[in-house]
Amino acid sequence: MTTYTVHFRNYAAWASHDVQAKTPKQALARARKRLAEDRLDLWFERYDATSDVNEIVVVSDDGGTELAFWHDDDMRLHMAAYDLLQACEMILDADGDLDAIAFKMIRAAIAKAKGGAP
Repeated sequence: MTTYTVHFRNYAAWASHDVQAKTPKQALARARKRLAEDRLDLWFERYDATSDVNEIVVVSDDGGTELAFWHDDDMRLHMAAYDLLQACEMILDADGDLDAIAFKMIRAAIAKAKGGAP
């Protein structure tokens, strides 16, 4: 088993916890289970206040590489906002003449917002 450091983050604070697992995906699953079952055990360091967890990240031993992650719906939408804005602007600029590229961009932005592959 490998010890993975997992960061729990939200818009206001963060917490770190070591997780024993065989793979980064298994570490992520264990971190999500811990969040669901024992969230009071997480000691958050404040950015400025405490709120819901929006992101969980499993990092490498040196802390430099993200190996696995989970984002809640709000974070995914936040991360996809620029792509969604670009797609909407393309629709407005097209004056009714949308091509396949515009539809591809729109589908990719929606998939990103919903947690699918961009």
